[in-house]
Amino acid sequence: MKKVVIALGVLLLGHTASASTATDWTPYLKPMLSGCGYVNPTKELPARYKASITSKNIKGDSGFEDDGLYTTYTLKNSIAFGQPLVKVEYLQGHEWYHLKLYFKDAKFKTLRSQFKLPKIDVDEAEYTKVVKNDKEGYEIRTEGYLNLMFDQKQKTITCEAGH
Repeated sequence: MKKVVIALGVLLLGHTASASTATDWTPYLKPMLSGCGYVNPTKELPARYKASITSKNIKGDSGFEDDGLYTTYTLKNSIAFGQPLVKVEYLQGHEWYHLKLYFKDAKFKTLRSQFKLPKIDVDEAEYTKVVKNDKEGYEIRTEGYLNLMFDQKQKTITCEAGH
């Protein structure tokens, strides 16, 4: 009986240890918190993040302005900003992009207060307009655009920008 209890204890400890070893994408994605800082997971992604990718899908065409190239990573046992992260999508077009994070559940909405507007340079202030800034995200117009979107239905956070 003692051996069974010990074996069960070891098994449970091993399960708890593996659950706590989720890959935390937060350090890599942290620039998003400050004005949707630019992050491109298709270039020089550190090995520790690559290890959490179960599949990679590329579609589209980088040669055409209208299409863009989508790169989607499906993840296993990953988190970002303390929430379970299931997929990362990066779209690169000609002078525009988006980075979309897909979360496991609707708890990601609690992260909105951590995502700040970008710092607006004094020289650019007269050409920059904050069109929207609410619980769903923000929209900023300058010579181009910068948007943050929290989508409850898709369970996503998207940063997009372009000219």
